[in-house]
Amino acid sequence: MLEELRGARAVVLGFGRSGRAAARLLAVFGAEVVVSESRPAEELPQGDLYALSERGVRFETGGHRRQTLLSADLVVVSPGVPPEVFREAQEAGIPVLGELELAFRALRRKEALVAVTGTNGKTTVTAMVSDILRLSGYRVFTGGNFGIPLSEYVLSGEPADRVVLEVSSFQLETIREFAPAVAVILNLTPDHLERYAGLEDYARAKLRLLENLSGGGTGLLPHPGLSGAGGEILLRELPDTRGRILFFGDFPGLPVELRGAEFVLRLFEEEVYGFSGFRPPGRHNRLNFAVAAAAARLVGATPEGVRRALRGFVGFPHRLEYIGSFGGVYFVNDSKATNVDATVKALESLEAPIILIAGGLHKGASYRPLYGLIRKKVRLLVLMGASRFVMAEELSGATETRLTENLAEALAVALREARPGDTVLLSPAAASFDQFSGYEERGEVFRDLVLGYAPKVLAPEERPEVYH
Repeated sequence: MLEELRGARAVVLGFGRSGRAAARLLAVFGAEVVVSESRPAEELPQGDLYALSERGVRFETGGHRRQTLLSADLVVVSPGVPPEVFREAQEAGIPVLGELELAFRALRRKEALVAVTGTNGKTTVTAMVSDILRLSGYRVFTGGNFGIPLSEYVLSGEPADRVVLEVSSFQLETIREFAPAVAVILNLTPDHLERYAGLEDYARAKLRLLENLSGGGTGLLPHPGLSGAGGEILLRELPDTRGRILFFGDFPGLPVELRGAEFVLRLFEEEVYGFSGFRPPGRHNRLNFAVAAAAARLVGATPEGVRRALRGFVGFPHRLEYIGSFGGVYFVNDSKATNVDATVKALESLEAPIILIAGGLHKGASYRPLYGLIRKKVRLLVLMGASRFVMAEELSGATETRLTENLAEALAVALREARPGDTVLLSPAAASFDQFSGYEERGEVFRDLVLGYAPKVLAPEERPEVYH
C-alpha cells in the first residue's frame, strides 16, 4: 500500500468526516493529496483545513473541477458525493475508491472484521456485536458509517482484537477488495430511491458486501420468507461468492432462529438464549440481537458474553429512545427513523394510542405502508417539513391529521392535544436535511423541546382538570 501511494496524485472528493480521515491517511502514506469540495472554504472545519494544509494537502473549494479529477492517479470519494461527479474519471480508467476501501487495504488484521449493512437496524446491530465481543474479553474497534471512520483507526495505531463496522450502500458502491470475516445484511426495504433506479439496484449495492468473501467467510442474510425483510430480492440478486451463506428468521431449523421469548443459534452446536431481562422493545430488536449474537460468535465471542449483553444492552439515542412521562403522557424519540420501514417498526413496537410526529425531506418511497398501522394505532398524525403535503395525500383518511411547518410547531400541537395514556412519538419516515444537519440534531432538538415544554404544559399542578 505504501509503495502504491507514495508520490501518487490522489484527489479526495468531499471534506466530511470520512473525507478528512482519508486525506490524513493518504498524506501519511506520502501521496500528493488534493481535496475537492463543493462548499466554500469558509464553511469547512478550519482546524482540519489548517492542519492538513500544513501537511502539504491542497484544497479546491466551491466545486469539483473536471481537470482535477482527470489528472488524478487515484480518486477517493466520500459516501454522499453523487456518482455523476466522478463517472467521467471512472470511464477514463482512473481508480475510484471510497474511504472504506482505502482504509481496509491499509488494515493489518483483516481476518477479524465484522461488517453490518441493511436498510434499518445496522447501527443498533453494530453496537450489539461490539458489546458482545467486549463482554467476551476482546478489545474492539467500532466505527465505519456509524461513528469513527476506519481510516482514523488505522492512523491511531491502537491495536484491537476485533473490528466491527457499519457500512452503507453508498460506501459499498466503491469497494474492490473489502472482505469481512462476517458480512451481515439485515434487511432490504425501499430507501435512497432518489439515488438508485429501483429496489433491485439498491439490493445489488448492499450485496456487494458478499462479493469478496473468502472460503472461510460467512454471510448472514434474512430468510426469503421473513416478512418485510426483502430476503427474496436479496436471494434473487445474490452474487457469486466463495463464502458460506447462513439465513436468519423465525423458521424452525434455521442457523439463527427467533423463537418467541428465546432464540437459537446453530453455528457450532445448538445454543438457546432467553430474552429475559432484554430491554429494547419490539420483535425487530429481538431479531437484531439474535443476528448480532451469531455474528459475534462467528468471530470468537463466548456464550457468556452473549448472555451478559442480553441483560445489559439498553439501546441508543434517537432509536425508540424513551425521554420521559409528563402528566401521564409518554414521549419517545425515534429520529433515526429516516425511512418508512423504520417508522413501521416503531409503530409495531409501541402500544396505542399514539400521537405520531412525522415528516422531513422526501426520499422517493411511498408512505402507503404506514396506512394500516396509523389507522389502527395513531390517534393524531402531526406532519411537518418538506414532505408533509405528500404524506398527507398518501395517508389521507387514516386518522385525524394536522400539518405544521417545523418540529417546534408539531410538538406544540401534540402537547395541546395529548391526553394521559398517549405516547407522543417522533418517527419521521423521512430524512432530516430539510431543516437539520442530520437525524441526531433533529432528535436532540426534539428531546430539548420535550424537556423544556412538556413539564410546564402537562404538569398536574398546572392542568389538574386533565386528571379528574
